[in-house]
Amino acid sequence: MKILLLCLALVLASDAQLPLPNVLTQVSGPWKTLYISSNNLDKIGDNGPFRIYMRGINVDIPRLKMSFNFYVKVDGECVENSVGASIGRDNLIKGEYNGGNYFRIIDMTPNALIGYDVNVDSKGKITKVALLMGRGAHVNEEDIAKFKKLSREKGIPEENIIYLGDTDNCPNHE
Repeated sequence: MKILLLCLALVLASDAQLPLPNVLTQVSGPWKTLYISSNNLDKIGDNGPFRIYMRGINVDIPRLKMSFNFYVKVDGECVENSVGASIGRDNLIKGEYNGGNYFRIIDMTPNALIGYDVNVDSKGKITKVALLMGRGAHVNEEDIAKFKKLSREKGIPEENIIYLGDTDNCPNHE
């Protein structure tokens, strides 16, 4: 298991990185999940733990910490969650939620954030998740194309992309 996690960390560390060293300072604030994809549809399907409705991200650069505030639906009811994470080398974000998570911001514009997460559950099963979040209810076609390209590059089929805007009826506060 330790070897698997070490290999996973090495793969993520060699992944594409944002050219702006201060990109994390721009992340804090309200966000909404618009699109999500995964190699494991059970994790992002109805009642899945990664079918998350993001509400906000807070970054504490001096302490190298982040928090993610979001909802998941359990039997159609919105359940609020907050997950803390640490910012590591090369802006790799590590947190615990439904197992260990290794998250990286792949691309960011003023109105869109594209991220990639690798989750390793308690049984060692690896799930890949890509997210496209927006500051509002819409992002431009270029951001959607970048998200779809990331999903393909990570081996996630296009039919595993889900638009969440139509199902997001959870409260809007951060």
